[in-house]
Amino acid sequence: MAYISYLDLPKHWGLEKGDVVLLSSDIMQLTFTSMRQGERFDRDAFLDAILDTIGGEGTLLIPTFNWDFCHGVAFDYYKTPCKTGTLGTVALRHPAFRRTRHPLYSFAVAGRDQQLLCDMENVSSFGADSPFGYLEQRHGKNVLINLHYTDCFTFVHHCEEICGVNTYRFQKTFTGQYIDAEGNESTRSYSMLVRSYELYLETDLTLIGEKMEAAGAARVLMLNDIPYRIVDLYAAAPVIKDDILNNASRGICKHKGQ
Repeated sequence: MAYISYLDLPKHWGLEKGDVVLLSSDIMQLTFTSMRQGERFDRDAFLDAILDTIGGEGTLLIPTFNWDFCHGVAFDYYKTPCKTGTLGTVALRHPAFRRTRHPLYSFAVAGRDQQLLCDMENVSSFGADSPFGYLEQRHGKNVLINLHYTDCFTFVHHCEEICGVNTYRFQKTFTGQYIDAEGNESTRSYSMLVRSYELYLETDLTLIGEKMEAAGAARVLMLNDIPYRIVDLYAAAPVIKDDILNNASRGICKHKGQ
């Protein structure tokens, strides 16, 4: 297959005008491949190409997660860095994007529903009133660039919370200092579904990935010898929830060392 310019990749992912897209990425290989083909990889131009593909009616979310708040470090809306990839950091500087408010699971957002997402006051990281709930309700597409599900498919935790998982995860509340977009400082509390380490479990999404692909809720594309996983989150949700409720979560967790 002929080389595809990085600026044309979003069209090959099957994105359409009006799509809601969650982008999870490791762009190192993408950058090197572009350079070997004589293209200078421009990260801002790449984001613009995605925004152009989904149009003004679409919405693009990029993770800008940071868990320092769990360890007593104040969250600063403008200064707390993204710890989930280069594109999140780039998006926080891009004029089309704004950051959502949650100190643990924030997103850089551009497009039609930017205001809706940035106005969310969800306390729980993964609840129905969070951006993850929005992604399920709005038929969001999660595009994973050169990443396996186990590396970054955080949407699973939303499904665990909706299903009321309390056997291997539990809600934990964290309280700390919060500096908002206007510079106001306050003490706030937020919660996150966390794993019980006493059970010696680790997340492994290989099986749930296979189940989603078999159900047609996810597909894998090879473009320029780089894997791209595209997940329809609305279609994936019942597959994941069924595994959680009826399969003792064997598709999501395994005992360490297995």
